[in-house]
Amino acid sequence: MKGLEGIKVVELASFIAAPACPRILSELGAEIIKIEPFGGDDQRTQGPGYGMQRDNIEDPAFDMGGLKKNWVSINLKSPEGIEFTYKLIESADIVVTNFRDKALVKLGLDYETIHKKFPHIVYAQMRGYGERGPEKDSRGYDATAYSARGGILTSFPQIGESPVNVPAAFGDWNASAFLSTGILAALVRKQMTGIGDRVVVNLYHVACWAMQHAVVSRQSGALYPRSRKFVPSPANNCYQSKDGIWFLICHAAYNSAYDDIAKALEIEELIGNEEYNTLDKLRENKTNGYVVELFEKAFVKKTFAEWVEIFKQYEIPYQKAFTVDDILADEEAFANDILRHVKYDSYGERVIPTSPIRLSSVGDPELWTSKPIGYDTRKYLKQYGYSEEQIHTLIKNGAVKTYEGEALQFNKLEKTSAKIPLA
Repeated sequence: MKGLEGIKVVELASFIAAPACPRILSELGAEIIKIEPFGGDDQRTQGPGYGMQRDNIEDPAFDMGGLKKNWVSINLKSPEGIEFTYKLIESADIVVTNFRDKALVKLGLDYETIHKKFPHIVYAQMRGYGERGPEKDSRGYDATAYSARGGILTSFPQIGESPVNVPAAFGDWNASAFLSTGILAALVRKQMTGIGDRVVVNLYHVACWAMQHAVVSRQSGALYPRSRKFVPSPANNCYQSKDGIWFLICHAAYNSAYDDIAKALEIEELIGNEEYNTLDKLRENKTNGYVVELFEKAFVKKTFAEWVEIFKQYEIPYQKAFTVDDILADEEAFANDILRHVKYDSYGERVIPTSPIRLSSVGDPELWTSKPIGYDTRKYLKQYGYSEEQIHTLIKNGAVKTYEGEALQFNKLEKTSAKIPLA
């Protein structure tokens, strides 16, 4: 057995945060059955909003959350459609949804109904906000529930600047990992007891979890947003080299590393000076800004390449402030299967990140692109014993939708170190 091989997931979800979770599980070996309405997941329309091209077959924006899935289209308001859905759920292990509570109850797909019918099911729900409070029934998106309400927009920029531009779905991708973690914990319980569980994650909570340092330190007077010129620890900050390259040093142990840092930067005023050698003294005397200024003056005396050698000599953790273009050309990303190539007939070479989780039993997963609406509906109807006559009737009655075009060869994502041309 490899990873989650033999585990079946039914996905009743749209956009990114919830669908990204089954994508993670698929890379760990699970079988994913994604149920879409006849018009498809609304995420299928979003590519141009991210600056990407799309057509009815190839859609890089949709592929990000849709890799390695099976595609079934069902009318969940149809009695025959919900009957087929229940058949899929009955033989599954996990249900993942981001539908709101009222819709789930109306469709008969809420946790209470599913748990009563199929007590073995692990039921996972992604929400925008919590199950209690004034926003419990509100639509919650990454941009609103995570980036805006979670403080990301106003905490990341320098103080006095406008809110930061957060990459689309920044919170969605992070939240999906939390939902996956909860599912795996519930799956262990199910394997031990035979009884499923309910897993709930919300975007706002994930943002607050990630903002812990800001939330807790603010109560002691720390400013958010803040200026890099007055950070509490000068050894955990961004600086610029003589040749204009921005980089970050992150020496967590300022107190014990103080002498080495002062020597590495050749700042005579700091070497052996006990007035600045602990974070407590910097905070108490409010001299952190002065030390940052000394660091800035030191760093502009040498090129980044020169600093790299010094950082290595003194074992000072550092990293150049990468742009997205830097990532797309990074040997580290391709060597570790972080970025995977896919060749589109319409758009040429592209790369898509893989899930960060690796199991030895699975290795680097096989991945393929998403499929048209209802592409696998007929396959699953046959698997569950429906005859051609019954399938024809379901289609005629508007209970299911099947793909009627030519069979397609779906693009596989390939591992290669080749760089791609940028648009």
